Amino acid sequence: MKKILLINSNRLRHPWPVIPFGLCSVAAALEVAGYSVNVLDLCFSSQPERDIQRAIQTEQPDIIGIGIRNIDNASGYNTIFMLDQIKCEVVEPCKKYSACPIVIGGAAVGISGAEMLQFFDLPYAIQGDGERAIVELVKRLENKSPMDGLGGLIQRSNDGRILEDNPPWPVQDLNALPYFSFKRYIDADLYNQYNSPLQIQTKRGCALRCAYCTYNRIEGAVYRLRDPQRVADEIERMVSETGIDFIEFTDSTFNIPLAHAKAVLFAVASRKLNLKCRAMGLNPSAVDEELAGLMSQVGFKEVDLGVESGCDLTLQSLGKNFTKKDVMRAGSLLQAKKIPTSWYLLVGAPGETVETLNETFETIGNAASPWDLVIIGVGIRVYKGSPISECFADQDPDSRSDNFLHPVSYEPEALDLEAIKVLTKRAILRYSNFLSYDEDIQFKDVVIRGANLVLKWFANDQPLWRMLILYRKVQNFIGVGFIRRKKFDRTHEKLIARVQAGNNFKRVDHSIKS
Repeated sequence: MKKILLINSNRLRHPWPVIPFGLCSVAAALEVAGYSVNVLDLCFSSQPERDIQRAIQTEQPDIIGIGIRNIDNASGYNTIFMLDQIKCEVVEPCKKYSACPIVIGGAAVGISGAEMLQFFDLPYAIQGDGERAIVELVKRLENKSPMDGLGGLIQRSNDGRILEDNPPWPVQDLNALPYFSFKRYIDADLYNQYNSPLQIQTKRGCALRCAYCTYNRIEGAVYRLRDPQRVADEIERMVSETGIDFIEFTDSTFNIPLAHAKAVLFAVASRKLNLKCRAMGLNPSAVDEELAGLMSQVGFKEVDLGVESGCDLTLQSLGKNFTKKDVMRAGSLLQAKKIPTSWYLLVGAPGETVETLNETFETIGNAASPWDLVIIGVGIRVYKGSPISECFADQDPDSRSDNFLHPVSYEPEALDLEAIKVLTKRAILRYSNFLSYDEDIQFKDVVIRGANLVLKWFANDQPLWRMLILYRKVQNFIGVGFIRRKKFDRTHEKLIARVQAGNNFKRVDHSIKS
């Protein structure tokens, strides 16, 4: 029987450590197929190479699988490239201590799998859903069968040629995937110390065509829906097994299709589980009074509202399926149900100008509650397979030298990213609840754990980020905010004057940062 070692390479802990849901699902599929599986979770490792060496020597695996979640921090400005660290701390030690085949998978591989094989000098990658593809790959390796035509497989030869780059092999019936216990593969108690939520998917796939997004590439453009009762069963079982009542719905867009989201919430509400829930990717076009009411009933303590902009021209350029009016209505409905909301903005879209930026900041500044978080990302990180990458490559063919594996940022015609960053920073200094994605949400472990401990004792129903807003409000109350604003304006006086005068800027190369 083949022995398989699966490694979680993700060590980010902001805003909390992310439980490796996908890797656990792959592990369960392999075990059901009859293979011996062990998971090495490096999220909390202080010495990854030592832990890899120990796991390989103990388990003597026949195959090693490495899950890779992020290529970088997904920021268009101050981009942090993460693959160098993964190569040094995870991939190279695996090669050093074992001669067995290594296969990579995960969300990052679904975007740039072939390029990552070249970068890591590895033979195999699985893109898209991994559960069926990895089982078939292991079988073929075990039987020494040809790899031809294996769905989702990217294969590279020893001399660096890509032999196959096959489309993903989606699991059509998600209800047929085996249930797994997180505690079978990871130390759930460690994640609970950081208040990390348990993850649940209600579907896979996304039919939207946002200009910057790659979910279509990773999960496909057709929705594959899970049975709502099965979702509720799984949540009830996870909470019982782990003692964690914080649940995160991790669909790319939780509330589309809207009827399915409501059916899931009805099923969960019927269990009366006393949960704390959150959802990433709530689309403003599909928020109505019934949905907001169901979210409140189930126990939503926070939600990420994918606003992107408060200007219709910008929303149109981003390929959004909603308008400013939808944004305002969604925010109002969530506020009426007292659901804490993180408003996500993305500035620097095609056609962005001083006027569109000001409209966005004024609109969202007025629409969001002072105790709601507004997270602003500056610049669009261009990824392979995103709609914007196609037009970007036509304008700048050199950007495709490695198919956007290393960070490339889109820069609008009217403003360069430096000017956009300055205008954004001024808005952040003006509003206590505005934060910058690339600089304001990085904190040491001791701070995160301490803040979570305070919340558990004194405000258990409040999201962690409300402590950030409180800190900013205190700063403004004692005058620190006023001093920072004045200092910032003096430092950037000339640039601000030129922006307000509508002058064009000399182009500054912020497009590639690693």
